[in-house]
Amino acid sequence: MSETDSLMYARGIFSIYKGKGGSANVVALKGINLDIERGEFIAIVGPSGSGKSTLMRCLGGLQHPSAGAVFIDGQDITKLDEDNLVPFRREKIGFIFQEGNLLESISGYQNVVRTLRYSGNSYSFSRKRANEVLASLGMTSRMHSLPRRLSGGERQRVSIARALANGPSLIIADEPTGNLDYENTDNVMGLFRDLHSDINTSFLMVTHSQHVATYADRSVELRDGRFTSQHTEIDVDDLIASREVIIGDDGTLTLPPEMLALLSQYGKLWSFSANFDDDHPKIVAVPASSSAEIGKCPVCGDPVTPDMALCKNCGAQLRI
Repeated sequence: MSETDSLMYARGIFSIYKGKGGSANVVALKGINLDIERGEFIAIVGPSGSGKSTLMRCLGGLQHPSAGAVFIDGQDITKLDEDNLVPFRREKIGFIFQEGNLLESISGYQNVVRTLRYSGNSYSFSRKRANEVLASLGMTSRMHSLPRRLSGGERQRVSIARALANGPSLIIADEPTGNLDYENTDNVMGLFRDLHSDINTSFLMVTHSQHVATYADRSVELRDGRFTSQHTEIDVDDLIASREVIIGDDGTLTLPPEMLALLSQYGKLWSFSANFDDDHPKIVAVPASSSAEIGKCPVCGDPVTPDMALCKNCGAQLRI
């Protein structure tokens, strides 16, 4: 893929924070390169402190990187001053944050209308467009409620409507399900997936959750300010036959995120056996039969053990 084919591409992104009280400077991002195709859904996955939110702000024009360039629709946004950057963001990028960032004193509907008005749209167009986008997200009966009267999932739908209102080329979501329970997380992510398919807008999602990342076309793992691996959508059945892992010098195993999401359903206790008869040794891992390792059902939270195929409380499938 050439740079001209990309909706967005970033080259050599560094972000350095000055240390406090004479302490050493902190390098949050260390030469990040990233391409996003038009209509692609990408997840950036990493633990707290890995640089995810800093990268999101740099890619979305909310923060200038210390070095490097970010191009969106051919425009280097790192060279725009704030007067030109603000209207560019409003036209090209929709943001969805974990907290929602809704104005609490006005209804969800008025939150969307105000976003459109800030972009220079007429009041009549803004009202019509707000109705359309909220209706498309199933919020017709709830859109005139104040945010504090909405559930977590409903608040996030209003945030999504606000991000979609101006028809952006790119939607950036920062931990969009961080405050939601398991059921609402799947509902919102299913909505993201449907929207991505229907409107062909590019999505860039930042998350710490391996499960949430499985909804994306491609996930990129960020560790200590660097990309360490990349994963694309796979057929779950392929995991049974063969899967590559990395064994570090200290003996630790590094597994792809989609494997971790599946393995976690069986608990943390595993048995390994190795066959060294061939030129290439084969290692087989199976869930330990011991019931000593107690986990939680991802749906209802009831205790489960690695040998359980179904949750005894809610009937959720635990093994594939």
